[in-house]
Amino acid sequence: MEATVLQENLLPRLTAVARVASAKSALPILENVLLTAEKGVLRLAATDLETGIKTKVGAQVSEEGATTVPARLLVSIITNLPPGKITLKSQKDILTVSAEGFSSKINGMPATEFPSLASPGKVLFKIPAKDFKEAVMQVSFAAAQDESRPILTGILLKLGGGTLTLAGVDGFRLGEKKVPAAGEGIMAIAPARSLGEVSRLVEGEVEIGMAEEGQLFFNAPDFLVISQLLEGEFPEYEQIIPANFETRISFAKEDVVKAVQLTSVFSDAGMTIIVFNFDPQKKILEVSSQEAQQGEARLEIPISGEGKKGTIAFNSRYVSDALSALLDEEVTLSMNSSLDPVLLTSPKDKNYRHVIMPVRLQE
Repeated sequence: MEATVLQENLLPRLTAVARVASAKSALPILENVLLTAEKGVLRLAATDLETGIKTKVGAQVSEEGATTVPARLLVSIITNLPPGKITLKSQKDILTVSAEGFSSKINGMPATEFPSLASPGKVLFKIPAKDFKEAVMQVSFAAAQDESRPILTGILLKLGGGTLTLAGVDGFRLGEKKVPAAGEGIMAIAPARSLGEVSRLVEGEVEIGMAEEGQLFFNAPDFLVISQLLEGEFPEYEQIIPANFETRISFAKEDVVKAVQLTSVFSDAGMTIIVFNFDPQKKILEVSSQEAQQGEARLEIPISGEGKKGTIAFNSRYVSDALSALLDEEVTLSMNSSLDPVLLTSPKDKNYRHVIMPVRLQE
């Protein structure tokens, strides 16, 4: 193969694709990016077998063909070249990268060894990229990070009745977002990492559908992302959300963000516990934290609301994450006892809710 492209056109596409190439894999081919030169275009693809990304860049193709080379090595070279023409020429799976005054040879592997990536199938629904990005941002951090329960590392995608629901849950917190969307019904669980890549790449409108059995595709004008689906039963998370609440308090989001930041400086074993002492009648919320060896901090902020006064404690990171996901200036915290799940919402965004399990305080 031989193709000439502009560095400024190739670099952003190559960088995006290379993100999913494995850094170190038992299958060396997964560390590579697939380069395919066709008439007028250079196609790029990479996969870690869970997520696959395809894109293309306009090119002057002298010889059609395909090869694979280590993704991170190629990104490093292209990053350090100046804007202008770059020629990529492959012979016997050795890729020569040439630019003005520069030449480099990279040992590659045959394109025939690269895993086959599914092509888009039937489009089930479409959604504006802006809405999809926002929804993923609001729920993906609530998915589990460890693999002890693989199903919890995924995001639920459920479409029905003109509404797309995305939900993430890790056993301690829950994020749920509803977005208007018309199309065929769907119930699928995609890895949170895959959806993160989708939200990072897509612009305009996203087409979503089944690529093959067990795979979803996300197609946008510049990128195609293929995601393996997770098998298993997603938790029936709605059952943990109380139907009624005894106490509701509302506050300015930035006040609590600052309070959490100030009190979280006292960390115990890597996790900071913050305590909320609230009194709806006196319209005061005291946020505090203490650590035996380091000290303590307390800050009072004004609130409005109704219900009983009380005390409740949280993992400070969970509170910070939730506040970042709530996009309006005012936040409402609804609760019952100090051990029941609490609900965080925003009056202006009725389609998003976040639930956090409190922490039991030592007597």
